[in-house]
Amino acid sequence: MMTQNAKGKKVTVIGMGLSGLSAATLLAREGADVLIVDENAQKPPLPLPGNIRLKLKGWSEHHLTDTDFIVLSPGVPRSKLPTEALKKAGIPIIGEIELAASRITAPIIAITGTNGKSTTTTLVGQILQHWGLNVFVGGNLGLPLSEAPASQWDFVVAELSSFQLESIQHFRPRIAALLNLTPDHLNRYPDFKTYQETKQRIFENQGPADHAVLNHDDPLTVPPDYAADTVYFSKSHVLDRGVYLQEGIIKSTVWGEAEEICRLETLKGAAAHHIENALAACAITQLCGCSSEGISQTLQAFKGLPHRMAFIRSHAGVHYVNDSKGTNVGALMQSLANMPKPVILIAGGRDKAADFDTLRQIIHKKVRVLILIGEARHKMASAFSDHPALKHIDSNDGMKAMELAVSHAAAIARSGETVLLSPGCASFDMFQNYQARGDAFKKCVEALP
Repeated sequence: MMTQNAKGKKVTVIGMGLSGLSAATLLAREGADVLIVDENAQKPPLPLPGNIRLKLKGWSEHHLTDTDFIVLSPGVPRSKLPTEALKKAGIPIIGEIELAASRITAPIIAITGTNGKSTTTTLVGQILQHWGLNVFVGGNLGLPLSEAPASQWDFVVAELSSFQLESIQHFRPRIAALLNLTPDHLNRYPDFKTYQETKQRIFENQGPADHAVLNHDDPLTVPPDYAADTVYFSKSHVLDRGVYLQEGIIKSTVWGEAEEICRLETLKGAAAHHIENALAACAITQLCGCSSEGISQTLQAFKGLPHRMAFIRSHAGVHYVNDSKGTNVGALMQSLANMPKPVILIAGGRDKAADFDTLRQIIHKKVRVLILIGEARHKMASAFSDHPALKHIDSNDGMKAMELAVSHAAAIARSGETVLLSPGCASFDMFQNYQARGDAFKKCVEALP
């Protein structure tokens, strides 16, 4: 791992998002001469250290080969780089995660998966903090991992995306968790197998003293070859070693005899809607030494994340739930599975080469009315053409489309039903991000007369 100080080195950072800016600042603090290149970015809102230069338009291969090494932001695919020229010039390429991890001395807990990783990462951080520890929580969630080396921590908890895992080399977390796998980002990867293999890279540098936390109910999470000690979690199986749900009780056999962590009926808040994430968080924090009592108290107090199955209000007996963070087919399927009553579903957005046919069974079972918005609405309508109640919102203006969708849902919803925004698609066709989409939904719901 590249642990040496970068003082006096010439470094090119590709991409000026949060991760790129954070990596550049970390390197500048060490005394590197940093160049940030980004074809699309505007100038940063805050002044940068004097040893950081910007090239935002018209950068060329010269800017990539006249350097000691390159730091690649996760949003930039490696395929965009002149890899042969860089290989010939002997220019190493590392990711922001690799750079940051090489400068972190605390044990790293790394969490990935198609869905639930933000919730699980947040839960793990809160349980460890409840235990009285100084914990950094970030990565793909909140603060970039490159912010962590600036302070001393007891644990570093990092949510990692497949994009971030593409560029690891020696990254070795003390505990690594792969929560689940369903098709996603197939507009970036040639097939699901490549996406799966990228996610499983989280385990590739672990040794027998490290821990791999895996979903016993999802065999796709298990890599073909890994060296770490295995701990499972499961909603449907009693485990010899792991955390599982049995007759409404969360139990753990991580350290031997089965012990009760908490009863499902005591989880009145968000943890009750994210039970698999709660099980994974229990397994991870048990491995860290947390007590069952402390874990239970945190689960019972957990309020959840904005835009992830977040209850907004009840209006005329109808519940409104914001799941704008459900940006893929797997997330939408999971959200519908957790809904006990009939649903009026608002879905659609920018397609990520998803197979919407996999949703047909649960859509017909759970969704009374399907309201479609965004670029993917025609493809989704084709997949669900035999649904008895299908509504198109034919507007490409994000706020207008959301207003029309919510007003239509409110007009037809029956008392006891739920209006759920769970798009199953990216937001970038009509909104800046999923947060803006969720905020638009919330604003429309709160404005109902």
